[in-house]
Amino acid sequence: MLNYKKISTLIVLFGSCYITTKIKAQDIKILTENVPGEVEKSSNGKVTGIFAEIVTQALESQNIKYEFIWTRWKLAQQKVQENADKKSFILPITRIPEREKNYIWVAKICDIETFFITKKGNKKINSLKEINDKKIGVQVGTSYEQKILNQKGKAFKDEVSSVPYDQLNVKRLLLGEIFAWYTSSISGKANIVAEKIDLSQFEYGNKIDVEENYISTTSKTDPKLIERVAKAFEQFRKTNKYSEIIKKYVPNKN
Repeated sequence: MLNYKKISTLIVLFGSCYITTKIKAQDIKILTENVPGEVEKSSNGKVTGIFAEIVTQALESQNIKYEFIWTRWKLAQQKVQENADKKSFILPITRIPEREKNYIWVAKICDIETFFITKKGNKKINSLKEINDKKIGVQVGTSYEQKILNQKGKAFKDEVSSVPYDQLNVKRLLLGEIFAWYTSSISGKANIVAEKIDLSQFEYGNKIDVEENYISTTSKTDPKLIERVAKAFEQFRKTNKYSEIIKKYVPNKN
């Protein structure tokens, strides 16, 4: 027999798209979205992915207590801009001119390459010049979306197809709804694997960009707290553990 009370509770919870992983006293709140390979919430409650591993180990090394808030990417940006509790941070957020004045860029986490993915049999896209007259799939509110909009211009914004979750672009490629998908070299392939689709069904273009990814906050956050977080990352980036995490997710990285 169905428990309608429980079902209603679940609908309210997931409908809000704003979920916390734990309720404990914390120094900072980290708003993010579940992205395979980058920041991913596992079934046992742990977080994995290149950004998650760097961030958690850097903070824990300096005894900084944190709480992950899982939400949609656009809402995460909105909540950090509001920063009602004056301790909200966001990651991983790419540093681009359009965002520069909106954030305090606390610490660089690492660089990630971007590329285009196309359906097997279709031509690879190896440069931005090759996307004219082609519909490109991106995630809404991301640096990927901004990059393609800047390239195509307002007159061709109909050729930019934005979705709330990047993982949706996997099947859209196979269905022919988009010609190419612009994403990161880590999350792109991780999203395909998460969809249980063989990586060989796709073509992978050359590197398009190298994005600088940060943990950021706003000027509403206490400067002393910002300095404390920044120092944690500065010190962690000098360790062998940091290098090991980079090599784990980017094997060819020098």
